[in-house]
Amino acid sequence: MCSQYTYGQIPDTVKAKPYFPLLVNVWEVYQTYGWERTLRFIEECKLGVYDFFETRLNESIGTSKALMEGKFPQPEKVLSYILIIPSLTIRADLIQGTQKLLAGDSADVTFISLDDVTGEIFCLLNGHLEDGIPVDWWLVRPEDELLDRRHLKLGYKLREIPQRFNNITKASEKLIDVFRDIRNERTPQWSTSIYYSAAVWVSFALNVIFEPSNFESIASTFDGWAAKQQFKLPDYLFMFHPWPSMLNLFFLQGRKAFANKISWLTTEGHLFLQPFEESTLEVVMDMHADIFELYKKGICEEGIPFPIQTLESTFPNAQNKNDPDNRFKVKYPEGNFIQIEELGLSFEEVLKGAYLDITTETPVTEKIDASKVLSTGIGRETQFR
Repeated sequence: MCSQYTYGQIPDTVKAKPYFPLLVNVWEVYQTYGWERTLRFIEECKLGVYDFFETRLNESIGTSKALMEGKFPQPEKVLSYILIIPSLTIRADLIQGTQKLLAGDSADVTFISLDDVTGEIFCLLNGHLEDGIPVDWWLVRPEDELLDRRHLKLGYKLREIPQRFNNITKASEKLIDVFRDIRNERTPQWSTSIYYSAAVWVSFALNVIFEPSNFESIASTFDGWAAKQQFKLPDYLFMFHPWPSMLNLFFLQGRKAFANKISWLTTEGHLFLQPFEESTLEVVMDMHADIFELYKKGICEEGIPFPIQTLESTFPNAQNKNDPDNRFKVKYPEGNFIQIEELGLSFEEVLKGAYLDITTETPVTEKIDASKVLSTGIGRETQFR
């Protein structure tokens, strides 16, 4: 059944409009409830994006510290977050090697979250990596006076720089000028470290929060890059500046290869049912119960794709620019999805995360039962099975 809400009904003044059909979860909200409801959802969940990043940074650093102190008896069953791409989860024993491979020996990365309507900077998140280990971070909220700091040569305020340029790559070049100055003032001992910026729209971050698995999240990260490179949308939905060389190589190899390689670097190809951050969950359940029901229905009734199904999923109509409403409708290979009751898990347990003995090599015909659950929870809250 076709939705009564179409792409054309989203106001043209919304800066992130071209990318909405590619955001599978946000697009479902729009097609179900329309623009006014979707906008209210995005606006009221904005601070949830800030909390989302803060939670992931804290857990990434805390888990790495606990791992180095030998506090995990089975680190290969403990999941955390990868700082270089905080939308993704990673096994604790793989954090250091993977982040060093992707980011180098010493690096700063500042994530730029852009307001969907205005295109201004909404918030900033910065993390520093030393030898693959997250050791420091800072966050900037929308009201922070740091966003009013001006570029020394251009005179533009930090918050408005993305609006002043016609593409995010040029804007990122200017933003890094300011970010480096801030970094060198705060932590001069790292003044020679490589500096990356990564820009996303608030709606992209919200979309990630609603992704049910690490594989779906990895695939959506690729789609953020492909927005410009393959789908010829006006710009990237997710981008680095400069692109980390190894990560860029993976992107250029295509969606399936990218998802497969990143999954092996983060979980050795295992499926992880990603948790819903508690602070964000409270906001969504309290203020957006109707939208949360869409998420719950997807997991409890439709199920969660096997890794191989995500790897083989496609956008068969991606080249049809004349049909924006269906252009990015995902098509999965035939076969049933994983049902959480088969795993012996309740929905509440899934909300806390579950690491499974289901990999890229698991066929969709394989029997799924509780023996597939290796651990539940994330980071320092992990419970082993």
